[in-house]
Amino acid sequence: MKGKTFAILLLVAGLLVALALIRTGKDAGTTGPKMGEKLLADLPVNQVATVTLADAENRTTLVRGETVWQVQERNGFPADFDQLRDTVVKLSRLKIGRSFPGDPESLARLSLLPPSDPNASARGTRITMKDASGKTLADLVLGQVRSKEDGGSGGQYLKKTDGDTVFLVDASFRFLKTAPTEWLQKEILNIKADAVESVTCYAGESQEPVYTLVREEKEKDAELTPVPEGRSADANRVAQVMEALAPLTVDDVQPVDGPPAIASERPRLVYHLFDGREIEIFPTSGGNENYSLRVAARESAVEETPSAVEDSPEADEAKDQKEEKPDKAQAPTPRSVREINEALGSWVFSIKKWQFDSFVTRPESLLEEVKKD
Repeated sequence: MKGKTFAILLLVAGLLVALALIRTGKDAGTTGPKMGEKLLADLPVNQVATVTLADAENRTTLVRGETVWQVQERNGFPADFDQLRDTVVKLSRLKIGRSFPGDPESLARLSLLPPSDPNASARGTRITMKDASGKTLADLVLGQVRSKEDGGSGGQYLKKTDGDTVFLVDASFRFLKTAPTEWLQKEILNIKADAVESVTCYAGESQEPVYTLVREEKEKDAELTPVPEGRSADANRVAQVMEALAPLTVDDVQPVDGPPAIASERPRLVYHLFDGREIEIFPTSGGNENYSLRVAARESAVEETPSAVEDSPEADEAKDQKEEKPDKAQAPTPRSVREINEALGSWVFSIKKWQFDSFVTRPESLLEEVKKD
């Protein structure tokens, strides 16, 4: 080999080594996440105090209260903590499948523009998490879900709000909800039918019952009184009334001033429980498929049974000393009379028609159809 050729090869080799060193140096100084790493590895989950979810149509702000998470757009009504926890934990565990610089065309195609962007088809869903001081812990725009050939999810495209890098992560938020009603704690009562001793329906201020369902013992079926001569009670409809609180779930809430009052013509149902509590339900039909109710509770005049004592605040405190306390960020379903009135007494609850129909106010609806020969 000629000396000149050898010198040229040495020069080329030197240049390649220099380029490699330069590239290695750049990679060593890069702090951004790489393939397989967690996108939000440094997210302090326990410090999250506010979560805001927004798309082109809805916006929901979830705020950590003194004892429970609350839906700000619903005057602080308790939020679905399980759903919130699962969402935040899922975000904290996202792993990067690939990443690439996003240009205006790709950001629009992958629906990664903010919810306020004029281009409706290019808008994504924005999730912002902040701590108690208002410092932003994470701010992301979720775009399109990547579909597999079998129809399943192959991850989702997203980006940080303050950057243009697009990340394909290993999980998707295809069914993430953004409307305030979808983040409410839906279950407000859960009283099993075998805990109900009787149900009495009244018409407004009248002290004369419209009808009464009574069971003499827990193991027996409830019986309707009065039953017109020649008629019989519909066992399925009777059971529907007895089971209406197991559980009682709601669609939406609206705050009101003061506890529910007995109106002159407004029907109400009083559920008398074996443990001594009485739950009053005030169902209302506003027309146009608008159904709602209010809830109140009180202690009956009868002597408390051991079950009633077990559900008292004092019993709860004793129980806490023996058992591990649940996460206070989750609002428990209220049990004692005081808890029920404090948690539910100042709200009007929107419910579905089938739930409204379970609170029967006409005795004729509890009778079997007359069979014709």
